[in-house]
Amino acid sequence: MARAIARRASARGIEGASVLEIGGGIGQVLLELLKAGASEGEIVELVPSYEQHAHALADEAGVADRASFRTADLVADAPARREADVVVLNKVVCCTPDGLELAGIGASLARRTLVLSFPRDVWWARVAFGTINVAFRLRGRAFRVFVHPPTALRQAIEAQGVALASERDGPLFRIAAFERA
Repeated sequence: MARAIARRASARGIEGASVLEIGGGIGQVLLELLKAGASEGEIVELVPSYEQHAHALADEAGVADRASFRTADLVADAPARREADVVVLNKVVCCTPDGLELAGIGASLARRTLVLSFPRDVWWARVAFGTINVAFRLRGRAFRVFVHPPTALRQAIEAQGVALASERDGPLFRIAAFERA
């Protein structure tokens, strides 16, 4: 999925662009975009334990001098928000009940392109993610997966002045790209 998102994020060209990967974990999409010619990129993550792995992978890929990692909660901490030409949210809006707000924030930070992946609102995805949530609950974990209504996600995003450019459905996730005119 990281490569599919990177292809959509670079559809209008990525050479010289800045990239922000929100909730990027180890930064798989960011690495793909830096290797494709983005000038710089940053991963903003809630979980600081990804940082050492993200730095190691960026070093291994030969892009460490153009990649950075920061721990921040962009929903709760507005001053931590920074614009970029391309903003990516890969499987992150489903990790929070604030997914609609986070998608809107991502769109507001995208100077040119926003690409995100999110669970499809179809019965088999709801069953799959419901089963995952039951397993988390049985194991005593507080984490839950959220399937936000696609129409509400799109409204939150388009309210920030970007328009849907493309979308593609996989079995469980949809990838959508939005562009600023």
